[in-house]
Amino acid sequence: MAFFNERWETMDQDQLKEVQLKKFQDQVQRMYKNSFYKKRFEETDITPDDIKNWEDIKKAPFTYKNDLRENYPLGLLTGNWEEVVRVHMTSGTTGTPTPMVYTQNDVNVWAECMARNFIAGGLKKSDVVQQAHGLGLFTGGLGFHYGLERAGAKVIPTSSGGTERQLRLMQEWGTTVFTGTPSYAAYIAEIAIERGIDPVKDLKLRLGFHGGEPVSGELRQRIDERIGYKAHGGGMRTCYGLTEMGGPIGMDCESTNGIHLWGDHYLVEVLDPETLEDVEAGNAGELVLTNLSFEAMPILRYRTGDRVVVNFDTCECGRTHPRITNFLGRVDDMLLVSGTNVFPSQIEFVLLRHPGMSENWQLVVGDNRGLHTLKVEVEPVQGAQIDNAFVKELEKELHSHLEITCKVDIKPIGTLPRFEGKAVRVRDERI
Repeated sequence: MAFFNERWETMDQDQLKEVQLKKFQDQVQRMYKNSFYKKRFEETDITPDDIKNWEDIKKAPFTYKNDLRENYPLGLLTGNWEEVVRVHMTSGTTGTPTPMVYTQNDVNVWAECMARNFIAGGLKKSDVVQQAHGLGLFTGGLGFHYGLERAGAKVIPTSSGGTERQLRLMQEWGTTVFTGTPSYAAYIAEIAIERGIDPVKDLKLRLGFHGGEPVSGELRQRIDERIGYKAHGGGMRTCYGLTEMGGPIGMDCESTNGIHLWGDHYLVEVLDPETLEDVEAGNAGELVLTNLSFEAMPILRYRTGDRVVVNFDTCECGRTHPRITNFLGRVDDMLLVSGTNVFPSQIEFVLLRHPGMSENWQLVVGDNRGLHTLKVEVEPVQGAQIDNAFVKELEKELHSHLEITCKVDIKPIGTLPRFEGKAVRVRDERI
C-alpha cells in the first residue's frame, strides 16, 4: 500500500486528536477577529479562551450554509485579502452563490489532501489521467487537477464535454485514469459502444475518480464493468467534497472501505440533528466539519446537512483517519412531495437493482389540482423485454421504498437527456 505522506496518514489516533485540538484552538482565535464569528461567539456566551480541552469543542458555535450566502462575498473572510490567490464559488443558480477564497497555503493544503486521496486510491506516477471535471468557478476541476499533479501523475486537463474527443484522446494517449461525474463516466461508456469502441478491449482505463454527485452502489458496479475499470484490475473511487470546506476533500482508498476524511485538516463530527449530541458508533447522523488548516476563510463547525455513517477506526489500508462508510443523502438533494421526503438516490437504488433498467432516468414532480405527483421516466437497456406486469411490480417496489406513489414511464432508448457534467435527475413541474 502506497502513501503520499505516511507519517500523517497513519498517525496514532491519540496524537491526531492532540493535533486537532491545537489546530481548533488556533482557528477559533483567528476567527474571533472576524465580526461575524465574534458575534456568533458572543451569542453563545463563550470566548476562544474557553476552548481548553476536547470536550470544550462542543461549546463552539455552528456555521450554516445561509451564513455564507448572507455574508457574500467576503463577510466570512478571516485572513488578509491581500494574501488571497484564488476565488471559487457555487453557481448560485438557486440564489446567492456560496463563496470560498484561498491563500497559497490553502491551495497547497487542498492539493495535498487530494494527492493523498489519489495515492490511497491506487494512482501511480506512470498513470495518464484525463481530468474531465469542469474547470472554472466550480471547485472540483482545479481541486482534482492540482491534487493529480501533486501526486505526480501525467494529467490531460480536458475539462467536461467533447465526448468524441475524450474517447479519441483515450485511445491516442493510452489513458489509464478518468475523472469526472459518475453520470459522465456512464455516458462515455455508452457513446464508446455506439461508436464501435469496446471500452474493455480498446481502452486501458483502470481507475476512475468520480465526484460531483451522489452515486449508488448499483451505478458504481455498472460503471466498473462497462468502462473497463474492473477488467483492467482497478475500479471506481468516489469523492466527497463541498465548497464550504474548500472543495473535494475525501476519497475511497484501494480497500473501498469508506471515504477517507483527513483528520489533520478537517475535524469530523457526526451529530444527532435534533439533540446535537454525538451519535453512537455505527449510527447515522449529520456530518459537521471544521476546516482546521485554511487561512483565508476557515469555516467553524459547519452543519453540512449530509446524513452519513462515519467509522473512526483504523482502515485496513493502515490509515487512521475517519471514513464515511455510508452516505444516506444530502439535504440539498431532498424533495418534499406531499409531506414526504424523497431523495433521488432512493429512485436510483431501486431502478438499478433491475438489469433491464438503464442508468438513464429522470424524476418528474408534477401538480394535479393541488396534489403533488411523482413519475420516473427511465430507458431500458438494449434488448430488455419490458411488459406491463414488470412496470406494475416496479411501481410497487418504488412505493415501498419511498412511501409515496411513483408512476413509471418507460421511454424509448436515446430519448432522455445525457449529461457531460452533473446529471440533472429532477424535473420539477409544480406551479
